[in-house]
Amino acid sequence: MPKTTRISVDYREFRRDRRYPMPPVVVRIGDRDYPTANWSLGGIQIATGEMSLALGDGVAGTLLMPQTGQSLEFSADVIWTDAEQGTVGVKFTTLPHNAVEILDRYISQWLRRSVR
Repeated sequence: MPKTTRISVDYREFRRDRRYPMPPVVVRIGDRDYPTANWSLGGIQIATGEMSLALGDGVAGTLLMPQTGQSLEFSADVIWTDAEQGTVGVKFTTLPHNAVEILDRYISQWLRRSVR
């Protein structure tokens, strides 16, 4: 029987990418900024508040990395909504080719600053 590696604590977790609650990422859609509850290389959970997005809607915006001046343009599809919490989950459909490198550097820099 082949061995598998689990990166999730929840046995019902089927995500391919590890989620990060920190460092913080802000999503800019149009001219408004929205906080994220968590993010991964696969998508983000956005606290949308009053913005109404429905399952299957497409969304485009910018991921902002506070205190770095860096950002990434993205497009994504809404894959779940929670009206009670005012949050949506989106799955990236388009990210720049260097997104992994930029996000990895952002995590490293944030960790170095938080250790101090």
